This record gives sequence, structure tokens and C-alpha cells, in this order.
Amino acid sequence: MKICPIHILAATLLATAQPCIHAASQPPTAAQWEAALAAREQRTALLRDELKALDTRIEGRIGTIVGALQSIGDSKDSRTKVARMKEQSIEALKKNIGYFQTKRATLQEEMRRPTLRLTEEQKRKGIAIFDERIEKRVGEILTVQKSLPAHKDYERYRATGSDWNGTTYAVNEDHRQNQRVTAYTNSQRKEIEEGLRRSIARIEQQNRALKTANAPAEEIAKNDALIAERRRQLSVALSPAATPTREIGRKEALDLDKALQIAIGELRKDFTTLFARYSAYLQELSAVNQSRDALAAAKQKHS
Repeated sequence: MKICPIHILAATLLATAQPCIHAASQPPTAAQWEAALAAREQRTALLRDELKALDTRIEGRIGTIVGALQSIGDSKDSRTKVARMKEQSIEALKKNIGYFQTKRATLQEEMRRPTLRLTEEQKRKGIAIFDERIEKRVGEILTVQKSLPAHKDYERYRATGSDWNGTTYAVNEDHRQNQRVTAYTNSQRKEIEEGLRRSIARIEQQNRALKTANAPAEEIAKNDALIAERRRQLSVALSPAATPTREIGRKEALDLDKALQIAIGELRKDFTTLFARYSAYLQELSAVNQSRDALAAAKQKHS
């Protein structure tokens, strides 16, 4: 849903409008606060709907990219072009996790030292959404990683015939190709393994701190479940099994790489817009809560 500029302007003017100041300089009435609150709520709803629409589009595009990469692999003709695309995509997904972690940390800080007028429920809901997105990205990284080729025991040389001196041999191209592409497999597996182990250590440290502070049991249980999930993901990352793929040629790999670069560039712009709209949404949500508090105070004063 696209926000109409006229609606935004009207809502903003209504929300920020102050009552006419007469000689008596009277404070706003409950009715005036209700009008301002309605305008704020309208703008917040419009921002929320646009955020959801943009998020849905982004998630759909990422899912399409991950699915396409999962289904293909390199051939001797494409050499390592597909492996490099997968490596780049994994790095992009890792960066996305970093962005979500930053936004999540901001909301956690809001729990301790509020700067916005957000309710505890609103903060917890936002943190839960970021947690879900982070877990989704980890799953997508593992999906791409498991589609990288596994090591195969090809003979280094193969017999090509015989001559007066005996059997002749040449380098086995299947062995050479497997060596090329599994270099990417090994590199990504090592990085993902280290990342998951760091995550497990960090969450375990958080749990120790929570127990020392006598935190609610549900918070500790949530971390325990996340540690178990990280260990499962680590087992998946380290397992030798690989997802079957269709080998593609050099031309198809080049075409897909061009399409991937365009998609990544567009997604980068979409994420910039998403986070900017998210910041605006939090500001509006805070303003709505302030207006509600002011309305409640005005009604109480006149009751």
C-alpha cells in the first residue's frame, strides 16, 4: 500500500495543530486531543501498512534468489561462477543479519533506558519480529551453503591411452573442477561454523547473566531453546551431505550473475527504505502513545 502524500500532509497538520489561543489561553479540550490522536493513528496505520508491503516484497525476492541458487551448480564450463555467486549471497545475508541485530539492540536499550514513548508490549513485539528475521536469514544461509558441492574422490589422473612407452595419463578434469569449487565449500563451512559457535557462546553468556540477575524463567528458557537450535544448525553446516543441483554452463551462469547483481542492488535500496520507514514508524507510534496519555489526562481533569 502506497502512502498518499495528501493524506500524510493532512494527518500531520491535524496531529500537530494547536488549538486557537484566545485571550484566556485555554488548554486543549478532550475533543481536540481526540482529533489529534485520530490523525496520528491514521498516519501510523499508513506507515505500518507500507512497512508490511515493503517487507513482504523484500522477503519474496530473497526467497526467490535463495531458491534459484539452491537449485544450480557449477560445471567444468562455468568453473566457479556459481560458487562465487553463492558466496556473495551468503555474505549479503550475513550483513542483513547484522542490520537486524542492530535494530534489535536498539529496542533492547529502549527497554532499559527509554527515549521513545513505546509500551513494553510494543518493544517486545518488535524484538520478536527481529528475532524471527534473524533466524530466517540463518536458515537461508544454511540452505545456500548446503547447495555448495561436497568433496568427491576423483582420481587425480586418468588413463588416456597407450604408446610404445606404456600407458599415457592426463590430469582428470573432474578432479580439478571438484578442487576448484570445494575450495568455496570449505571456506563457507568454516566461516559459518565459527559464526554459529560465537553465537552459542554469546547466548550462553547471556543466560549466565540472566540467572545471576534472577531473570524470569521464560527468558532463560527462550535462550536455552535458541542454543539448542544453534547446535542443530551447526550439525547441519558440518554434515557432508549436499543438496543436489543442476550443473549450468558459462553463458547461463553469466546471465544469472548479471540478474543477481541487479537484484542485490535493488534489495539494498529496498532495505534502506525499509529501515528509514521503520524509524519514522517508531516516531509516530511514540507520538500516538503520547497523544493517548494526554487525552486520558484531559478526560480525567474534566471528569
